[in-house]
Amino acid sequence: MNTDVEVVGAPEDPAPWFARLEGLWSRFDEDSALCQLNRWSGRWVAVPPLLHLAVRQALAAARLTGGAFDPTILPALVAAGYGRSFELGPTEPGPAVPAGRWPEVRLGPGMVFLPEGVALDLGGIGKGLAVDLVLRWLRQGQPATSLLVNAGGDLALWVRQGDPPWLVEVAAPVLPERTLATVFLRRGAVATSSTLGRRWGPDRHHIIDPTTGRPADSGLVAATVFASTAALADTLAKACLVLGAERALPLLASQRCQGLLVTADRNLILTPGLEELVYVNAE
Repeated sequence: MNTDVEVVGAPEDPAPWFARLEGLWSRFDEDSALCQLNRWSGRWVAVPPLLHLAVRQALAAARLTGGAFDPTILPALVAAGYGRSFELGPTEPGPAVPAGRWPEVRLGPGMVFLPEGVALDLGGIGKGLAVDLVLRWLRQGQPATSLLVNAGGDLALWVRQGDPPWLVEVAAPVLPERTLATVFLRRGAVATSSTLGRRWGPDRHHIIDPTTGRPADSGLVAATVFASTAALADTLAKACLVLGAERALPLLASQRCQGLLVTADRNLILTPGLEELVYVNAE
């Protein structure tokens, strides 16, 4: 998934599970189930159950965020210059392509229908959903230890009864080697999204505003969300960057989630009550 993965307390090597999910959901692997689905727009396509689950959750996230999170942004990403895996460098940009066609995607039992011209990108939810699934698989049976799964900052954990809570550190978006905030958790998930990491030019990054088809410019450069699942935290963090602080805070409140937002001028905005749970290093 083009990121470092850390798993603590696993009774077995979870790497094959991550590889399996990437093989289903990656838009950079022409043989993936997702790429095959995208090639067959305009007709119903039978898909593997885990791809069906990912599409279903992505569409639910789009509804929840009013379209600020949008899995149909793939043409917009390609038009912005993100047409291949990031380490290979940007591709030739083109005119902006607004998204917003997620309501046209249809689901049936084991089937997905993409209208003509629609292609899905699951990068906005894939890491978080993978973390949730791997944690669920690891919890099957009777885990002997507490468990933590972290994929590039999308993190979920489960602390066994009797074990102390886990210290989770949130990296600063401008200086990732520094810690922005720390929190002790026993359950739940954390995800951070930023416009500062995957950049390939001035105002060129991977967080796309579906309404314009261009990289988002909401005044926020990073968002960390604390939620019940990594998939929810992941999608809300990205939606916050699209919406900006004024609209992001009511969205987080509606989902009973906490968030730490970083503005372009490096001010910090905390959801009400978060300061009682998290230590923030504001230096």
